[in-house]
Amino acid sequence: MSYSKQMLEALSSGDLAQATVYFNEALSQDLPEEKLQLADNLYQLGFLEEASTLFKDLLTLYPDEDSLKISLGEIAIEEDKLEEAFEWLEQIKPSSELYAQSLLTLADIYQMMEIPEVSEQKLKEAKKILPNEPLIDLALGELYFSTESYQNVITTYEMIKETYPTFESPIDLDERIGVSLSRIGEYEEAVTFLESAIKQSETVERLFQLALCYYQIKENERSIQLLTKVSEMNPEFNQVYYPLAQILFDEGRYDDALEVAEKGIHVNPYDVSVYHLASEASYQLNQKDQAKMYLEEVISLELDSDISKLKLAELLLKEEEYEEAIHLVSTLDILDQGEAYWYLAQAYNGLEEYEDAKKYYELAHPYMDIDADFLKDYGIFLREEGQLDKSKEVLQAYLTMVPDDLMIVTMLEE
Repeated sequence: MSYSKQMLEALSSGDLAQATVYFNEALSQDLPEEKLQLADNLYQLGFLEEASTLFKDLLTLYPDEDSLKISLGEIAIEEDKLEEAFEWLEQIKPSSELYAQSLLTLADIYQMMEIPEVSEQKLKEAKKILPNEPLIDLALGELYFSTESYQNVITTYEMIKETYPTFESPIDLDERIGVSLSRIGEYEEAVTFLESAIKQSETVERLFQLALCYYQIKENERSIQLLTKVSEMNPEFNQVYYPLAQILFDEGRYDDALEVAEKGIHVNPYDVSVYHLASEASYQLNQKDQAKMYLEEVISLELDSDISKLKLAELLLKEEEYEEAIHLVSTLDILDQGEAYWYLAQAYNGLEEYEDAKKYYELAHPYMDIDADFLKDYGIFLREEGQLDKSKEVLQAYLTMVPDDLMIVTMLEE
């Protein structure tokens, strides 16, 4: 039995010391083909240093064997020694039968270095050498997907499906096409491909992507069904809870929305948006203290306190707790923002401190001049203050956004 085989048996039994002895014997005494087989096995097992030693030893015997250089380049990549990988791969000349393979490996390196343009160039050069190799097209498709060039992804993968109908891709092409279509807003078409993908395999990620597409085309019940299935398949998949709770909220199912949001908080206690939704659902259920509690809790986590403070200030205004709202807004990290000024204006208006209210409405206006709710509120305030011309100007701007508000139309006609 060769020393190479004895080393592998020693590794299999966990005897690393004896394996080292056999490795040294194999290096000095085994036949080249035995060393090559051992090197390949060690590479697969993750013993990169020993595999590299064997490949280099063989290269001294066969200096023109480009497959050894590719193997050494791949090991260097695994060890994050990219300069060394370049040195091995660039020794392979265009006349070599393995030149295309070296280009593919170089493309991997450039992608790791976040230089996708050069990676694409290497893949296209390899494609010229091997025009009928779908794996190169697949590599291009994955490069495009990683760089968010979604139209190129769609074109590339549809070409693979049409040109190589029997090609067994390691990547589900329908899933990739479906996700890419969704990223460019083609949700209905995306549904077709993602439905095809889940017929092959119902993975959590596929079901989740499909559910989001159904939500975009307003098929909420189907979206709820799929998202619920995702949460049952993998309760730790924390991305599912916010969209599921939001859709339930949109459907007026506030109890269900709150239940889902609470599960989401349990799985990921740092998801600000889920706290906000739990608060909104609680408020709709007339659980006002609980609505405040969720916002106060997320503020205490200091994750994105200004947004949460503004949410709480909005709630306080609804409850006419004006002084509390003013105090809360005054603690914002960044006061110079439209919503903050608007909430202060509403609070002072509620306290009948009209000069302060006017000041903050004016400060808010440049930030909020495309917000219909603000324009309506500000226009009515100006009218009540007797500033009819200014009020008319603001309310006319509002009507360009909400032309069917009969109350405001009638008000301006008076």
